[in-house]
Amino acid sequence: MNDAQSHVPAPRNPAELALDIYKLLEGQPAETIQRAVQSALTSLGQGLLQTPVAGSPRVAAPVASADFDDVHLGPKAQKWVQRHGISRAMLDEVFHLTGSGVEITASNVPGASKKEMTINCYLLSGLRGLLASDVATLDEGEVIAVCKRLTAYDKNNHTTNRTAVGNKMSGTKPSFTLTGPGETAAAELLKAMTAEAAV
Repeated sequence: MNDAQSHVPAPRNPAELALDIYKLLEGQPAETIQRAVQSALTSLGQGLLQTPVAGSPRVAAPVASADFDDVHLGPKAQKWVQRHGISRAMLDEVFHLTGSGVEITASNVPGASKKEMTINCYLLSGLRGLLASDVATLDEGEVIAVCKRLTAYDKNNHTTNRTAVGNKMSGTKPSFTLTGPGETAAAELLKAMTAEAAV
């Protein structure tokens, strides 16, 4: 064995490496993160992977910031978009984004019951707040209006259904904020809604 071979580090778990990279880049501007990752890949003799390696988990493609040039997303919203691999096309299936605001335009919401549909309306409303103001806040009156439009409103059980949102939301009526788990659940909901539309 020569010296070059003896200094090759042992392969590490990709999840551990990803956590190390995350810790190094957390809090940096999106452009800095993208440039750092691209530079590292170039230094390692790699380009950005366009297709998953056979047998490897599928990784979301990097989100092009140019897709959001016509709207202003705050730092937290940008971070959420990047973290969850959310594309502009996915957002456009559910929201109308303009330079002046964000509106929920979905014609339906998933759920096998009014309770599940109501929970999802809260998630969508919190996500609208994140995209519009960089804070995942929502207003009870706004959510009720969304529930009514999407046939999710159950007047007699709305308070119980709202309580079922659980740890995905914090606050007291009429103002709430999605928690970390709520933001993650909102991303999964958006992916589910847009996957159905793409089929």
